[in-house]
Amino acid sequence: MPPIHYSIGADPIRPRHLKVRMEWTGSGGQTTLRLPQWRPGRYEQGNFTRNLVALQVISPSGVSPSGAMDNPRSNAPLRLTKTTASEWVLQHELDARLAIEYSYFANQPDAGACWVDPELLYVNPVHCCLYIPGQEHEPCTLQVDAGSGAGLRQVAIALPSEGEQRYAASSFHEMVDSPFLVSSKLHEIRWATEGVNFVLWIHGAEFPEGDESGRILRDFQAFCCEQILTMGSFPVDTFHFMLLALPFSFYHGVEHLRSTVLALGPQQHLWTSLYKELMGVASHELFHAWNIKSFRPDVLQTYRYEGLMFSELGYVYEGFTTYYGDLFLARCGVLNFEEYLDEVNAYLLRHTVNYGRYNHGLHESSMDTWVDGYSSLHSAPHRRVSIYAEGMLQALHLDLTLRHYSGNTLSLDDLMRFLWQEHGRNPQQGYGEAKLINWCERHLPAACDWNLYFQEHYAQAMSLEKRLGAMVRTVGCEMIVGPCEDSIKRYMGLQMLWNKGLPTVEHTVPGSPAAMAGLGPGDRWLAWQIVGHELATSVDSRPLILDQDRNAILSVPDDSSDLQAKARKILRETLVRAVGEPFASVVWHDANPDPSSLSVEAEQALAVLHANSLGHYSIAWMKGVDGIDFYNHYKITPDQKATAEQLATRAAWMASVTR
Repeated sequence: MPPIHYSIGADPIRPRHLKVRMEWTGSGGQTTLRLPQWRPGRYEQGNFTRNLVALQVISPSGVSPSGAMDNPRSNAPLRLTKTTASEWVLQHELDARLAIEYSYFANQPDAGACWVDPELLYVNPVHCCLYIPGQEHEPCTLQVDAGSGAGLRQVAIALPSEGEQRYAASSFHEMVDSPFLVSSKLHEIRWATEGVNFVLWIHGAEFPEGDESGRILRDFQAFCCEQILTMGSFPVDTFHFMLLALPFSFYHGVEHLRSTVLALGPQQHLWTSLYKELMGVASHELFHAWNIKSFRPDVLQTYRYEGLMFSELGYVYEGFTTYYGDLFLARCGVLNFEEYLDEVNAYLLRHTVNYGRYNHGLHESSMDTWVDGYSSLHSAPHRRVSIYAEGMLQALHLDLTLRHYSGNTLSLDDLMRFLWQEHGRNPQQGYGEAKLINWCERHLPAACDWNLYFQEHYAQAMSLEKRLGAMVRTVGCEMIVGPCEDSIKRYMGLQMLWNKGLPTVEHTVPGSPAAMAGLGPGDRWLAWQIVGHELATSVDSRPLILDQDRNAILSVPDDSSDLQAKARKILRETLVRAVGEPFASVVWHDANPDPSSLSVEAEQALAVLHANSLGHYSIAWMKGVDGIDFYNHYKITPDQKATAEQLATRAAWMASVTR
């Protein structure tokens, strides 16, 4: 049976759409066709079907008048029926040669989707290619429309070429794991490291010349070499970095076995202020060639594109990869030790500002990427932790734990190499958490109760600061705690959005003064005033609800020039009525205090007249709780009094296999 064939190019009649054609030989009396519902590398529902337009059966000579292809044997029309959101069934004769064609809306310029315009064709086939269930392992061919003659454009793709813009894939899995770029403005840089060929494709930015280009190439070579030598071998013989330099602020990377797509912007800062981010995401995605694209959890071993694939082990395939992305840069010299700690501290900050660490552990949070994706905008505040940030810090803790109890003879490197070697012995077998625990028990049985360790660190909610602080001391570092500079966050437990018109509440800490005063996500501040020490205890924390007459007074547009004065007048009058004469003697101005310089002290109070999205108005009265800081900043720094043993452990931790 000939391979399933796909062709992809720009739709000539629909701007920002791809034209996709699929040809195959049908067996039996019908063929089921499905479009993937998600893409490997992002563990959430993608709903790609919403971008599919005008799906129809076609004949070699074009579309039949009925919109269905005539059967060459019987003249009976072939009928295509949609059966689910992402599935169609085509009725046909036995062994019929079949073809379908459709358009796909390609208007998402990131590292994981599709985009088409006259200058650039960028495609992740997993978004836009239908497949036949049960035939995902059958070979495929792909025709890319890159133009012809003077209009011929360059193609960046990891699949082997069969000539004439035609490419071969051993399976549907391999084809949809092979994104491609088509443009006349691609820059191509090649090098070889440890027997592996690498290609850097760049669109949207010029590759620097002279000394700077040499530095960039050396940095890429350095972390590629470091990773290969650490792991012992590389999964493939050629790997492509595909870099999309975007004109707006952006940061994204997506892993594939033979390539990665990196999207960063603004493009003019790519080689300057964004350079560390570029190195970080490139190193991260390269390590994915081992961790998830080669060895992966057993429940993800064979991808199913039509359903959810739950795994508790996101902390391994994303968290451990995040840890190693920066660690390899430090080991090979792209980052110095202080710069590396800056990266660690950025994740530590994400950990400590997220109260989700008290609610869900990494197991649940890994499963819940399928529930609320990668954004907290449409979920309950503080619902879960990030498998990237939290997983990275847990990887750091586990690595230092292994090094500490083994006297630097074992590390997380050894566990990663073990998983890679197990994959080499049995490529079809995945791993579970039990395999990780068994490895730890086998190599360090007396160090600790490893079942309990994995339960506490990965299965249940925990705040890691104290345990991590103790472990970084083994490498001559210390964790210092400083007050949050934003006093509203620190004393009131209130996270605000200050730069979107009226100040708006993002979320509050459960049980904090802001939460007890009734402030909720999306509430807009209309008037606010800091109240001094002598009046701070005059009102209790219960919200003051405004009556309907007051609501009517405030029924003016947000941008009305007199809204602020009216709101402040109501705020003052309500407090005077609730408390009495002390507030009547306070001198207030018509204008609200400047949000950019708003600061409260521990014993001061903050009064806010606010409105929610239903137009319900109330006054929140907040006073900091003595001795309680709801947000603090944790930072890991080198200990100037580190012992020789601690410094030796640090040196082993940072040691490069290339030196």
